[in-house]
Amino acid sequence: MQSKLLFSIIQEGHEGPIGDDWRYKVEAKVYNQGLTGETEIEVAEHNLPSGTKQAPPGPPAPVELSAGECGNPILIKLRVEATEVDTFRNDVGHTNMDITLECPEAGKEPLVHEQEVNIAVVESPGLTGATSMVTLTLRFELSCA
Repeated sequence: MQSKLLFSIIQEGHEGPIGDDWRYKVEAKVYNQGLTGETEIEVAEHNLPSGTKQAPPGPPAPVELSAGECGNPILIKLRVEATEVDTFRNDVGHTNMDITLECPEAGKEPLVHEQEVNIAVVESPGLTGATSMVTLTLRFELSCA
């Protein structure tokens, strides 16, 4: 039987001094005895003041990915990039993360996993050392049908 992974961004946050206009993207690749699915969710430029925690604008629709054979562990490789949009030069930060989930057996309840991802963004030029932290909460729902 085949498993599926439902992937979504459920919350965004920002702490720091380098700006209020942000955009970001999350790339996800799913492996189960080889690559089974990949996607990218992008969130367009929007206002995200420091101290804010909120649902992303839209919010972006969840993405369903094939996760291979049921019963096998799956590996999700994430690459997240956050950009503070400036008039002359954007400030960009990125991070990579791997998540391993145990796939439920057929007929069992889906596994729900929420993962917080922090992306440090340093203001350019790096003379001031000012840094902001963008935090995204990602949701994964893994099921076997």
